[in-house]
Amino acid sequence: MASSTSDELRRAVQGYYDALDAGDTERVLDYFSGDVLYRRPGYDRFVGIERLREYYESARKLARGRHAVRAILVDGHSVAAHGEWEGDLKDGGRTSMGFAAIFAFDGHGRISEHTTYFFTPAV
Repeated sequence: MASSTSDELRRAVQGYYDALDAGDTERVLDYFSGDVLYRRPGYDRFVGIERLREYYESARKLARGRHAVRAILVDGHSVAAHGEWEGDLKDGGRTSMGFAAIFAFDGHGRISEHTTYFFTPAV
């Protein structure tokens, strides 16, 4: 895909969250470029699809849950999304938290950078 439209990028971001909620790691990874840069609070940066696979298959603290995406905003190849996640943690707990995420897409419609922020009491 030479250049993605705003609607295609919105669908890609929603599809990514839908794949996460379905627990479909392979489908999740299909949204990313091979050299993706992934940032998440509490972790070192992840670089590359295999490192991202390791995170989703073993290090991710979230178990089953649902992302309720409230808005997806597109500006060129950059996309911002925010919403609420509610679900189970791998340690047996349950939680709900707001999130915001920034995505950068490459020229092939794949996520090349992803940064997530969480709304939690900090200060």
